[in-house]
Amino acid sequence: MRHFHHPGFLTGFIILVVMTLIALLAPWIAPYSPLHTDLANTLAVPSGDHWLGTDQYGRDILSRLIWGTSISLKVALSVMALSLTLGMTIGAMAGFLGGWIERVTVSIIDILLAFPGFLLALALVAARGSSLESVILAVSLAFTPRVAAVMRAVVLTIAPRPYIEASHAIGMTRMRILIFHVIPNSLPPVIVVATVGAATAILGEAGLSFLGLGVQPPTPTWGNVIADGQSFLQSNPIISLSAGFCIAMMVIALNLLGDGLRDTLDPQMRKTSNAKMM
Repeated sequence: MRHFHHPGFLTGFIILVVMTLIALLAPWIAPYSPLHTDLANTLAVPSGDHWLGTDQYGRDILSRLIWGTSISLKVALSVMALSLTLGMTIGAMAGFLGGWIERVTVSIIDILLAFPGFLLALALVAARGSSLESVILAVSLAFTPRVAAVMRAVVLTIAPRPYIEASHAIGMTRMRILIFHVIPNSLPPVIVVATVGAATAILGEAGLSFLGLGVQPPTPTWGNVIADGQSFLQSNPIISLSAGFCIAMMVIALNLLGDGLRDTLDPQMRKTSNAKMM
């Protein structure tokens, strides 16, 4: 595949594969249970027994980070799938059908885009209650308008093309044209946006968990680990810094993946990249 010749895509892909393996193998590679407490060994510094030390309850930081990887990946994949499904459906119908459907849809998208995504997710979680499902639903709904806006813009460029007009001429219904021609040809740029949405989802989950509105303790998440360590930044900064490093690595990997997909899927970007290499 040409994607793997792109250094950014390859780097992001390798990091995500490593993170996925860590999440899948967590029961076997985590040295301790993430919920195991040892009140006689609280806020321990890194050592051979606890590579990243312990928190205020004596829980092993490394084990909590390993188990928290699965939560972050679950949120990223779920948000990407849900926002893609909703955003592509809404954007495709608005761009291809036009008329009052497009006017109403564009108005709603513009209103939602006027709100910062994190604040919108925060309001939705506060209204629905704190849980993993609430976080996934809230972040998905907050990111869906961006996917829908991109999808509509792409569909508007595809709709006037000759093969769409030919499909109309041979008697294909508008819905069949939309499903079999418009949506498949709109996928590349929307998938790139979805990778950015996955990174946004990880940041959103971490932020909501840090504020106490996301996944509730004692379930280990990277946001919860940062929240646990905020009171000990001077005496034991490794607690929050280690979780922040994990979040940064995951977000960087997804952004590198998105940049690689953009460069390899967009014909104009491929021409620019090839010209620079020559």
